[in-house]
Amino acid sequence: MEYRYSLVPHDEVPKVGNSENQVEEGGSVPAVAGTLESSMLGAKRLLPEAPEEEEEAEGPLREQDLKGAYIQLVRGMQEWQDGCVYQGEFGLDMKLGYGEFSWPTGESYHGQFYRDHRHGLGTYMWPDGSSFTGMFYLSAREGYGTMYLKERLFQGLYKADERFGPGVETYRDGSQDVGLWFHNHLLKLCVEIPDSLSIHSYPEFSGFLTHTPATVTLADEEKMGWGLEEGQDPFFYDYKRFLLNDDLTLPPEIYIYSTDNSHLPMTSSFRKDLDARIFLNDIPPFVDDGEPWFIRNETPLMVRIQKQAYKFRNKRAHSSWNMDTILEGRRSGFARRGPKERLSKEMILKAQEGNYDWIYGILRDNLASPNVADAKGYTVLAAAAVHCHIDIVNLLLDNGADVNKRTDEGLTPLSMCFLLHYPTAAFKPNIAERTVPELQEASKPITTTQRSLSIPESPAEPVVLEELVPAPGGPEQKQSSARPNIEESCRGARERGSTSGRSSASDSGRSRGAASGTLCRNSACSNDSDFESGRAVRHFRIDLPQELLECSAQGHSLLRTPGPAPADLGIMRRMALDMVQHRRRWATITLLLHRGADPNLCRVPMQVLFFAVKAGDVDGVRLLLENRARTDIQFPRKLGALTPLHIAAALPGEEGVKITELLLHAITDVDARAADQDDVYKQGKMDLPPSSLKLNNEAGPPSIYYSKCTSIPNEGGRTALHVACEREDSHRCARDVVRLLLAHRANPSSLWSGHSPLSLSIASGNDLIVKELLSYGADPNMLLTKGLGSALCVACDITYESQRSLESRLALIDRLINYGADILNPVRLSQGDKTAVGTAVDYGYFRFFQDRKIAHCPFHMLMPAERETFLARKKLLEYMGLQLRQAVFAKECQWDPKVLHLSKRGDPSEVSSRPLVRSHGGQEAVVRHSQALKAVSFS
Repeated sequence: MEYRYSLVPHDEVPKVGNSENQVEEGGSVPAVAGTLESSMLGAKRLLPEAPEEEEEAEGPLREQDLKGAYIQLVRGMQEWQDGCVYQGEFGLDMKLGYGEFSWPTGESYHGQFYRDHRHGLGTYMWPDGSSFTGMFYLSAREGYGTMYLKERLFQGLYKADERFGPGVETYRDGSQDVGLWFHNHLLKLCVEIPDSLSIHSYPEFSGFLTHTPATVTLADEEKMGWGLEEGQDPFFYDYKRFLLNDDLTLPPEIYIYSTDNSHLPMTSSFRKDLDARIFLNDIPPFVDDGEPWFIRNETPLMVRIQKQAYKFRNKRAHSSWNMDTILEGRRSGFARRGPKERLSKEMILKAQEGNYDWIYGILRDNLASPNVADAKGYTVLAAAAVHCHIDIVNLLLDNGADVNKRTDEGLTPLSMCFLLHYPTAAFKPNIAERTVPELQEASKPITTTQRSLSIPESPAEPVVLEELVPAPGGPEQKQSSARPNIEESCRGARERGSTSGRSSASDSGRSRGAASGTLCRNSACSNDSDFESGRAVRHFRIDLPQELLECSAQGHSLLRTPGPAPADLGIMRRMALDMVQHRRRWATITLLLHRGADPNLCRVPMQVLFFAVKAGDVDGVRLLLENRARTDIQFPRKLGALTPLHIAAALPGEEGVKITELLLHAITDVDARAADQDDVYKQGKMDLPPSSLKLNNEAGPPSIYYSKCTSIPNEGGRTALHVACEREDSHRCARDVVRLLLAHRANPSSLWSGHSPLSLSIASGNDLIVKELLSYGADPNMLLTKGLGSALCVACDITYESQRSLESRLALIDRLINYGADILNPVRLSQGDKTAVGTAVDYGYFRFFQDRKIAHCPFHMLMPAERETFLARKKLLEYMGLQLRQAVFAKECQWDPKVLHLSKRGDPSEVSSRPLVRSHGGQEAVVRHSQALKAVSFS
C-alpha cells in the first residue's frame, strides 16, 4: 500500500564542526539552510502516497505516542533549496532511523537519526578528509568517538560537541597526549609533579581525614527536582502544575515545528526516550551495576566529567581504549608523552619557579589550560599560590583559572596556603581539645625533633648558635659567634622599621609563631660531630631576648634587597626570611579571598576558619568572616564535633575574647553541643575509694523544708559556655568570654558530665565567672547529675578544694546562699546498692570520709600538710552545719515565732536537739557526722 506524507519543513544546521573543527581541523561551517518559507517551497520528499480516507481514520500520532508505539519506517529523499539533501528512513514525518545527510559545503553525515536529530552511531566527514566516527546525541558529539585528522588521531569521550573526559591523542611520530580533556586542552595529566603539597605529609592531621568519598550516581539527573509535590507545598500555586507534568512543560507536538532543544527545557520523559535510543543494547546508564565508582575529585567540573565517563562505562570503547587507567591517573601502557602533555607539566613546574614571562606566553597563545593539574589534582594555580608568586596567581585568575579547584585529596589553593601559614607550632593550647599540658608535662623540656613546637612566651629564651669548626682532616669552615654589636644592629633595624611601610602588631604576632618554629627546627642538632661531611659542630648557648631577635628580624624583613649579613647573624637572617615569607603568604591568602576563593570549600584537613581560631589570629578570623566563612562547622565526631566557638572560648589571653566576640556576631547556635557527652570531667582526680560512711537509706528532709527546683536540666555534650567555665587559666579573660556568651543568650542551665556551667566554674576555681553567672540568673539550686548534688555540694567537695583557700571557699558558700542557694534541698547519695537522701552538708561529710587516711588516722600521725587539710575541712563542714541550722530556724520561724526567739537566746548547737530538727534524716546525719568529727583526737 502506498502512503503520501505531508511536507514538514526542516531547518537542518550541522552543529558539528563549530568548535573543534574550526580550531583544529580547519573545516568550514556549513551553510545555513534557507528560511522556513524557502525550505517549504524547495523541499520535496519522494514517498508513496496513502489513501485520504485511511489517513483521516488513523489521524496523526502525537509525541507521547512515540514511546512504545510501532512506527513504520519508509525510505525517501528530501531536498532543500540551498542544496542540502537527505536520503534515508522517515517516520512520523521526521528523519527516523538510518540515513545520509549532505551539505553543499562538502560536509556529510551518515548514521542514525531520531526525531530529525543526528542521534546514535554515525560518521561525520569534512571536505579536507577529516572525519568523526562515534556517538551523537541530539545532533552533537556525545560519548566515545574517534576524530581522524591529517596529523593526529584522537580517541576519547565527548559531550555537547566538545572533548569532555578521558582521551588519547596520537601523533605521527608515535607520541601520545594522555589524560582528562576539556575542550581542546588537557585538564588533568596522568603524571605526578615532584614535591607537590600533599596532606599525607602532615601526619598530625591524620585524625581529621575522615571524609568518605561519595559514589558516582546518575539517579539525581534522572529526577527533575521541582520542589515539593502538590499537597506538601504550603504555597502550591496553579502554575506549578506545569512544572510537575512533562506533558504540560512544552506545547503539544512541538517536535513538528521545532527541533532546536538548546533553548527549551529537557523533560525527564524526553531524556529517558533519548537515552533509551543510545543505550538500546546496553545496560541503562541509571542502573548501578558492578563495583561502585567513587568520586575522585569533588571539583564540580571534575564531577561532571566523572559522571559522563560513568554514563558510558559499558560501551566497548571504554574498556578497549584503556579509559579506566586514565581515570585512575595511571599512564602505563601508553606511548611517550606528546607535546601538549609535556607543555602542561612544564607549566606547573614553571609556576613553582615563578617564571612569569614563560607562563604569560603559553596563556597568550592558548597552548595549555590554566586549570591543568597533575595526576593528584595539583594545579598550576596551587603551585603558584603555595610558593607565593602573587603575580602568577593574578595572571592565572585573569585567564580563567578556577580559584576553587580541588586536588584529589580535597585541598584548594586557599587551604594549602592556610596549611602552610598556620603550622601546628602556631596553635595555642586550649582546654576544648584537651591540648593543655598537665603540670608535670609542662616542665619537661621540648626536644627539637618534635614537629609541633610550642611558641616561647617568656621574654628571654635561649638561642642555640652553631659554630662550624674544621674537623680533623676536613676543610676550613666559617665560624660564627655572638658579637657585642648586636644591640646596635637591632637599634638600627628598629629605626628603619619605624619609617618603612606598614608593620602591624598582628603581622608581628603571626610572624612570631612561624619564626619560632623555624628557629627551633634549624637549630636542631646532636652532640656528635659530623665528621663524614668534613666538619664538626660545637654548640654555644647564648641567652638573647626574644624582643631583640624579633626587632632585628623585622629590620631585615623590611629591606628590599638585603645585603650580605655577618655570619653571626645567620639565625636572625633566617628569622627575617621567614617573616618575609610569612607576609607574602598572608598577601596570597588575602588575594585569593578577594578573587573569589570560597573558604567554606576548604574542608581538608579542616575548615580554614579552624586554623585561624586555633592559632589565635584575630585578623585571620575577621578576614574569613568578612568573606562569608561559615561558623556552624564542626570537627569530625571522633574528634569531639567541636565548633570554632568552642575553641575560641578556650583560647588563653585577649585573643580568645576578641575571636569569641567576632564569632558571636556571625554565630547561628551559641549552644551548639560537642560530641563528648560520655566524657568525665577530670576523670583522673575522681579515683577516690568508697566512702567509709555507711548509708542507711535515709528518706531525707520533709518537703516542707525546701522548695522544688524549677530549672529543667538539659544534659549532653559541652557547649562553649561549659568550655569557658572549665578554664583554669587567665580568670579575667575567661570571665570576659562568659560575659559575651551570656550576653548572646547562652543557656546556663545545660549539663555536661553532670556539671552545669556554675558548678564547672566552682570546680575550676574561677570566682569571677561564678559571680558573673549568678548575676545573669544562673540557678544555684539546679540538680546536678552523676552524683554531684548541687552547686553547694561542689563547693564543699574535697576533689576541688585545691582551687581555693579556706577563706575563699567560705566566701563562695556565702555568695551561693545569698543568691538563693537552699542548703536544705535534698541530695541523693549512693554507694553500691545503698542510697540515702540528705543535704549538701551530708554530701560534704560523705566526701570527707572518702579520704580515709585523713578521716580516720589520728591527728598526731598526720603530716603537716595533711593536718592543715584536716583542719580546713573540719572548719568548712562546721560552717556548713551552722548554715544548715540557720536555714532550719528560718523555715521554722515562718510557722512558730517562738523558735526564732529561742534561737536568738540560746546556742544554736543546743537547739539542734529539738524534736522538730531531729525529725528529718538530713539533720540527724549532720549531728551524727559532727560528733564523729569532734571525736577525732587532736594533738
